Amino acid sequence: SGERAGGGRNEEEEEEEEEKDGGFAVGEGRTCGIIPLGGKCESVVTTGLQWNLDGTAALEFGGMVSTSNRIIDDVVTVQASRPLIFTTEVVQ
Repeated sequence: SGERAGGGRNEEEEEEEEEKDGGFAVGEGRTCGIIPLGGKCESVVTTGLQWNLDGTAALEFGGMVSTSNRIIDDVVTVQASRPLIFTTEVVQ
């Protein structure tokens, strides 16, 4: 159910599915991002995200910046070697 001949769902079906799972689509969490503040952040370790960071890749503009991750657990942790901005989608 919910699948059309073209393989996709219409907007109404997607909204109904989102409402069933507390505001976001099944299998996907709220969108979040981790952005370095004022320079290169050598180490970032996260838990609770779809694509956790393990501290081996630096975050910096012109390099890697995490802007389209997903929250998949009730608790998210972020440990960083320098200040970061953590963004998240607010779901009502």
